[in-house]
Amino acid sequence: MPYMKATHNQQSKKKGKNRKKKTNRSKLEKTSETHTGDALVIQSSQTCHWKKSSGDDEYIYEFTDGCSNFIPNAGKGCHIVRYPSSSTSSNVAAAADTVQILEWDMDIDPQEDFVEGQVIPDIAIDPEENTLTLCNVSSSIRVAYITIYEATCTGRDDKIFSPGITTNHEGVSRSCVTFIVLCPPMTFCTLCHIHPTNGGDLLDIPIESDVQDWTRHPDPSLKCRWPIRGFPLLGGPFLCTQGMGGHLTHYFSGNLHAVDFRCDIGTPLLAVDDGVVVEVRQQMGEDVVSGIGATNLYKWNSILIRHERRNDAGTDCEEGNQGERLNDEVIYTEYVHIQSSKVQEGDVVMKGDVIGYSGSVGFSPEPHLHFAVYKSDEADAVTVGFQFMGQQDGISYEPRAGIYYSALGPVGIGT
Repeated sequence: MPYMKATHNQQSKKKGKNRKKKTNRSKLEKTSETHTGDALVIQSSQTCHWKKSSGDDEYIYEFTDGCSNFIPNAGKGCHIVRYPSSSTSSNVAAAADTVQILEWDMDIDPQEDFVEGQVIPDIAIDPEENTLTLCNVSSSIRVAYITIYEATCTGRDDKIFSPGITTNHEGVSRSCVTFIVLCPPMTFCTLCHIHPTNGGDLLDIPIESDVQDWTRHPDPSLKCRWPIRGFPLLGGPFLCTQGMGGHLTHYFSGNLHAVDFRCDIGTPLLAVDDGVVVEVRQQMGEDVVSGIGATNLYKWNSILIRHERRNDAGTDCEEGNQGERLNDEVIYTEYVHIQSSKVQEGDVVMKGDVIGYSGSVGFSPEPHLHFAVYKSDEADAVTVGFQFMGQQDGISYEPRAGIYYSALGPVGIGT
């Protein structure tokens, strides 16, 4: 098989223990055929509902109505690659902004295709065809972030994959292309032809990658009991660029229900309710990075706040055996990619207090706030769905990609 002609040096980051994993997994239906693949990026502001694509719990939760809850121009240089499941192909066909990769090969049999003892790399380069292939010979769905520097990447019909940038701790930016791939088991995904920009050797092209198994969210229907009282950003309005279940990065157990708001670096961040700061994460030195490089994945800044939300409904409040109020709720709100924090662990904050300033630190295609809610502060805590309460009319809402929001609530549709 030509994929194994040569392998490339890849940089793979060790799995972090922190809550917000950018490289968890999602399941896709497995077939036994070889397919030409499309990377599916859908722009829509429709309401999204979860459904199972199969009776098997191992399969992906998919959006109905062809909705991806993501604004493509918020991921410049990132190219989403998913095998088009038969259960959604009719929906996505009408709305997809299709990016052409080269091929899906889903008929891999290690016993027949490889010699005994052969090591199959995650990322393989074919120097004769100038192609790059993601190789998954495991029994699990894998997600790969693959960043290619100093090259032009082309797909079918010589389509050029548009580049983005990544910026190191010294403020030096480099052009690159990043593929975000959900790869079914026993599958090779040939992504692109690689053309070195300076006519150099293909095998000298810098490539970064992070390839891991997917950790499925155990219950996408989890929700907060009551709406969030405050809004996390001062001013606005702010465009929601990726909502819950967004196709760029919001399909992992640790950020399935997160939302992203586009905002300038330095925008004040507000506590959405009274609480206590339980964690402040601040990168230092060479780890202060930004952009779409795969090695940026675990280098974000963040603030985590614990909120005790009490039910003041009087006699309507149930009590447990020890007299605890069963209708009370503890949640944790997380602010990610921030530039700096004004608070420290243990600080008590009140709703509306300025706790820090937004930024673009970590794996971040553009300046934005990533906001998520959890029911615990454990390292492997899963997200829960939530709604904000609009201060203008008191109506609660779930942010959706393509809509502008402020503390007042939804205020306009993005273009």
